[in-house]
Amino acid sequence: MKEKQSRKTLQWIMAPLVPLVIIGGYFQPYLGYVPIAMLLVMFVLTLFRGRFYCGWICAMGAFHERILTLISLKKPILPVFKAGWFRWLLFTLMMGLLAFRLIAAEGDPEKIGAAFVMMWTLSTGLAVFIGLVWKPRSWCNICPMATFQGLIAPCNYLLQVESSCRECGICRKSCPIETNPGSFKSQGFVRSSECMRCGNCVVNCPKNALSFQKTPQEGCSVLVNLGIKPRQLVQKQG
Repeated sequence: MKEKQSRKTLQWIMAPLVPLVIIGGYFQPYLGYVPIAMLLVMFVLTLFRGRFYCGWICAMGAFHERILTLISLKKPILPVFKAGWFRWLLFTLMMGLLAFRLIAAEGDPEKIGAAFVMMWTLSTGLAVFIGLVWKPRSWCNICPMATFQGLIAPCNYLLQVESSCRECGICRKSCPIETNPGSFKSQGFVRSSECMRCGNCVVNCPKNALSFQKTPQEGCSVLVNLGIKPRQLVQKQG
């Protein structure tokens, strides 16, 4: 419960950065360096704790979970948002656009900042549109930075699913992006890049069957991080 409150407090601190960068960035392009700093923090944290940054620190995720949720229709997340091909298509398009803007900036610090303000605004616009109709954090399934995190995240700190799990589905309902830890019961751990390490499922599990544990790198696969589900891998191996 203490961790849940700490996460909530941190999110309320981070959420205001979203409108600050969007609105202030058009008057002061150097605010575009705020997202750059956040990307650096994200990269470092991802190397040690996977998508912990997504679940606890991400300003956009915090904005959606704490503010957008007040007006969201909260419809179930579309299956296409969880498809690996769709995530990587969006990643390629948005990174291509960013690269184009950075090349056009020709090393000008102000133009570089403006490029990141533009990307922040575009991402927020898409995320808000999606979050208004579907679950507030639906964007987190296809966010280019989340996709990148899934690629570099280690598999040594995972969500453990104990045998006492009844697969009741409460964990899935409490997950901001509708990941279903119970479906990984037979594997023992949620070996999926979808998990944001937010801990909502751990707090809400009635059987206390979920916990984050240090785990061996065994079973880690780049294919999993590229969007191929663990069950697909098992079937292929069989």
